[in-house]
Formats: sequence, C-alpha cells, structure tokens
Amino acid sequence: MASLFFATSAGVVTCPLFAASGGDAGEPVLLAEMDPMEPYPAMLHHAGYLWVGQSRKDFDLGYRVTIFNQEDHRIHEIPLKHSVGTMHAHGPDAIVVTGTAANPNLTAWSVIRVKNGTFSTEHHWIPAEAWASGWLGVLGGKNYFLDIGGNVNDPDGAFDPNLPAQTVFTMAPGGGRPSYSKHRLRGPLNGFLLGNQFVIQRKNDIGSSESMVVSFDPLTGASKPLFNRALEYAGEPVSMGDGTRVAVAGSGQVHVANVATGEVVSFETGGTPRSVVAAGNCVVVGMEQEKKGLVLRVVPGAPIEMVDTFDFNSFGDRLRGLRRVAFDASRGRIYGQSVYACNPVMTDCSKSWNAVVATPRGTSAAIAEKCRN
Repeated sequence: MASLFFATSAGVVTCPLFAASGGDAGEPVLLAEMDPMEPYPAMLHHAGYLWVGQSRKDFDLGYRVTIFNQEDHRIHEIPLKHSVGTMHAHGPDAIVVTGTAANPNLTAWSVIRVKNGTFSTEHHWIPAEAWASGWLGVLGGKNYFLDIGGNVNDPDGAFDPNLPAQTVFTMAPGGGRPSYSKHRLRGPLNGFLLGNQFVIQRKNDIGSSESMVVSFDPLTGASKPLFNRALEYAGEPVSMGDGTRVAVAGSGQVHVANVATGEVVSFETGGTPRSVVAAGNCVVVGMEQEKKGLVLRVVPGAPIEMVDTFDFNSFGDRLRGLRRVAFDASRGRIYGQSVYACNPVMTDCSKSWNAVVATPRGTSAAIAEKCRN
C-alpha cells in the first residue's frame, strides 16, 4: 500500500494512504452526469450551494451554471451567454464566471448573486481588443483580469520578442473599455486577490510542466515567488482564507506558503494530487489518477493532522479522474468533478462519461468541527 508522509513538529510521520476513513458509512453519490464533450472543470461550493459550470449539452453549446442545495436537489439552472471557463467566489453571496462565446467570438464575465434564495445574473462583454483568460478579483473598484496571450496593441511588444507581455488588464464594474497594466508578467494561468496583491500561477514556457506561484503587486509590478522552486504538474493555488496562506498541489506534494513570513510547509502525498480547496483550517486534496483524496488540518505552529480520506473508486473505470474538488465546510462534505472532453475523431463519445460526484449524504460532523477550529 502506498504511504502518506507529512511533516509535524516531531519530525516525519508515515501513515497509510487512503486507509479506512472515519467518516460516514455508505457509498458516494452521483449528483449529475455531464456532456461527454464538456471541456472545462468548473465547480465550487459557496454561499451554501454547489455551483457546477457546464458549457456543452447534447454535443452542442449549452452555456449554464447548475445549482444544487445541501439535499443534492438541482434547484436552479442559470443560462449564460458564454462558456464557463473559470468560476470564482465573489463576496459572501455571489460568484463570477468568465468564458468565451461562439457568437459573438468574445470573452465575457457574469456575476451571479443569490439573495433569500433568489438568483440574479449580471452579464458583461469584453471588447475584442482584450481576451480574458481568467478573473483575479476586484481591487480599487476595478475588475482585474488575466490575458495569457497579452495585449495585442502593446506598443513595445512588437519590437522586443523577449519582452514579457502585458497580461493584466482592468474593467470598470459596469464594463466599458479594457485598460492593460504597464507592468508585465509572463505566462499567467490563474490567480486570486489576497489583500492588496494578487497570487498568480504562471509559466515561463507554456509547453512546460513547470509553473511558478508568485505574488504580484498591481501598483508597482513587483513579483515575488512564494515557493523556492518551480512546481511540476501543479494545479491551481487557493487561498487558505486567513489572508496570509496559500495552498497548492503537484507532483506528489501539497505545499502551504505564508505570504507574510515566507514560511513554506510541504507534504509528501505520493500519487497525483491536483485540485485543492481550502476552508477554515483544512485543505482538501483531490488525487486525480487515484480518484481518492485526503483532508489535512493545517494550523500554524501545530502538528499537521489528517482529518479523513475519501474515495470515489466505487464508480469504476468510467470515472476517469478527479479534475476538481469542492468542500462544504459546514457539513464536511466533499464533491468531485471528472471532466475530460471527448475527441469525437479519436473516441466513441457514447462511452465517455463526465460527472459530478459527492461523498455519502450523511454529515461528517467531526471533519466540519476540526476544520472550523
């Protein structure tokens, strides 16, 4: 059996990876099947709901966000004018979705809000001179976006091919024209707002498996690595929610960095950790190829505690892997998303299966309590 290694104040502890969980009895639950050609893993738990992005329906375009309540009921489906490429929490009662439309061929963002169980949507097109590959957050009253391809109207970029592109731009809350930052950042993939700066995952070579996670000051352009080396096959970094710590997984390890102090703690998990989500003092780690995962309690100055493990292998080979995980911290419930777009030229898409699954319906009070404190 594989083993999980993680550091504690007493040294290194070894325990069985994916040993029998102390969580709820019963089998995992299938929440939704998705189109075989679904291209984007987009899912999060926020404001008491599970939000699932879908961009394909019946092998055709079908832009929408599907919303589930805590009883696993599909309570609402919100149609969008663009694909669901990225999905982000925005304040206590809203999410932001970015994506691309087929007609018109533009990028866009939508804000979906919930109030007293009622959902509303606010849509914004982004003019053709900018291309949003991700949303960073709102700072100083402006929406910040990433454009991995860079500003096509950059006056200096055409004269120096080695110059990093202008890849960060802003939009007013109501839309208008994009404005690119004069500060340059090479190869940004994704990111989020942390205090008055952004945490961004970036690559020097888009074809490489290596990426860096950096802090980026939008006022000065200063960029600082949060980890002392490039990370192999890393998933998206996430905020731990305390304003100082950032978690990321890749190449058999989970890393937590304190942006304020520079301290980094790493956990050897083995396998293929990819998606992480943080809530309270817990980090939920999804192992993509193993279709399993673990919950770590990460408290500064205290030994690391493994709260629980989870396993979606009961779905068999048709569940191809865990591309994304989400976490309902109030109940200790974990969701998994398996999304791998079928290539109709190379594969019989009728045999391809994309889905959203969840750990058993019963609550896991022990996990919820440990993650809150």
